[in-house]
Order: sequence, then structure tokens, then C-alpha cells
Amino acid sequence: MAYRAKHTPYRGTLMRKIWIIGNSGAARECYWIYRDMCSANADLEKSSCFEGFLSWHNYPSDLRGMEDLFRGDVDSFGITPECEFVIGIGHPALRAEVFDLMKKRGARFFTLVHPWSDTSHALAQGEANIFQRGCSIFCDAQIGNANYFNGSVTLSHDVCVGDANFFGPFALLLGGCTVGSRNMVAVKTTILANARVGNDNMLAPGCFVYKGCGNGVRMAGNPAVKIGKVEHSR
Repeated sequence: MAYRAKHTPYRGTLMRKIWIIGNSGAARECYWIYRDMCSANADLEKSSCFEGFLSWHNYPSDLRGMEDLFRGDVDSFGITPECEFVIGIGHPALRAEVFDLMKKRGARFFTLVHPWSDTSHALAQGEANIFQRGCSIFCDAQIGNANYFNGSVTLSHDVCVGDANFFGPFALLLGGCTVGSRNMVAVKTTILANARVGNDNMLAPGCFVYKGCGNGVRMAGNPAVKIGKVEHSR
């Protein structure tokens, strides 16, 4: 089955043109979050249109039924004022790389918030974040740029999150904990209140982080302990 984006004509002002950087599973997820947002918000439906998928450094495509929406590689793409970008890539280091380089090119970003997610009015956040279905973000949380919160992630009060992290489904961050940047937080991981997690870590599925960890380590278990190091790709 081939899926086709709905293109809305210009209505007096520049239409917001939404582009997804990425051309595999995470990118397809982002497309459907955007479509669900448009279905729930008539103003967004009228003021924006999906233009297509762009690969990052010619990454092989896995768009399946949406190959007709592939528009080439972002390296050769010309950014215009109406363009807004979604980083449809799951890997934290790649998310950070895309965000940094596109910002240097003057790109603007579009934040995805699924209609079935709940983000507090007291949330402070940056750009290019993605909130998949069922996320709950409570009061006075602080979130940086280019994070990907997969389904049903919960952030309690006063949680502080850096940049370009990936949080797997049902991850739970309790009050006052801090997570740095470029971490891979796996499904059903719990970071307990006031714990401190550094940068470039991998937290295994189902682990419970009591006090935290430094940088570039693999953590697993309950309580979570260091089981190895992460080879840095940045």
C-alpha cells in the first residue's frame, strides 16, 4: 500500500513545509505522529504540509510503502524560509550530529507532540523534540534539543534532560533526576528521584538507576551497575 502526503495550497502566507530527515523506521513513526497532529488540529492541517523524507549522508532507505515521498539526500537540499525539519532518526549521536549541522545551515525545526501525549504548561524545552503517543511530562521539567521520547515515557516534576537522548517506551524519570546528552535509555528503564546520569551512556532494558552514572558506560540490573563501556561515535 502506498501512502501519499496531503499537500495544502498556500493561503496568503508561506505554508510551513515539513521535512523529515531520516528514511527508515523512526522516520516513518515521525510521519504518522505528524499526520495524527494534523487530524487533531485543524489549524496545523491548514498551515502546514508534508514535503517528504530526506536521507542523512545517503543512508539506505527503508520507507516501505512511502518510497514515493523520498526526496533525496539532505546534503544537497536547499533550505528555504518555510522549511521546518523533523529529525526522524533514533540513534542519539546521529540525532546530535544532524541537529548541530543543520543549525549551522540555518535550519528551523518542528517539534512533534502526539495528541495523546500530555506535556505540562510549566515545561521548558528547546527545539526538535519528539513525543510519541502516551508520553506524560509533568511540571517544571526542563528538556533540551533533539530528544526522542518513544511511547509512554514519563518525566516527573523537576526532571532535567539535555540534548539528543533517546528514551525507549515506558521509560520513567522520577522527580529531580538529571540526564545529560546523547544517552540511549532503553525500554522500561527507571531513573530514580535525584539520580544523575551523564553523557553518552547506554541503559539496558528494565534497569533501575538509583544514584546515576558518569559518561560513556553501559548500565544494567536492579540496582543498575556498570557492565561495560560505550564506544563513542562523536
